[in-house]
Amino acid sequence: MKVLVIGLVLAFTTLFLAITTVINGNTKTIAMMRVFGYSQKECCRAILGCYRPMSYIGFAIGTVYQYVLLRLMVDIVFKDFEGVPSYEFDFPVMVISLVVFIAIYEILMYVYSEKIKKISIKEIMIE
Repeated sequence: MKVLVIGLVLAFTTLFLAITTVINGNTKTIAMMRVFGYSQKECCRAILGCYRPMSYIGFAIGTVYQYVLLRLMVDIVFKDFEGVPSYEFDFPVMVISLVVFIAIYEILMYVYSEKIKKISIKEIMIE
């Protein structure tokens, strides 16, 4: 359970920081796209859409990395210690964490798409 919590906290922190950085770094681009008539959905797809497959790939790589790391720790580093429980991959917990990650990721994408809609073209042009 600790592994699940640690993994999710790290994943969501990284996700939040990444999306915030992308939006803040592209405010002028988004404003110009809106000036040229792109819809909010098209702006979101252009700015944020390419990160969706990468986030799912990152989740898969992180899951494998975490499993291998824990397996190494239990089997090699702590093999001579008594009372160390055996470590087995918990597939149901992985599925639960994947579903939670996808749900929260899509909610964040929706929230940030609303933030994109609120970017003021006038404020960008004044800068």
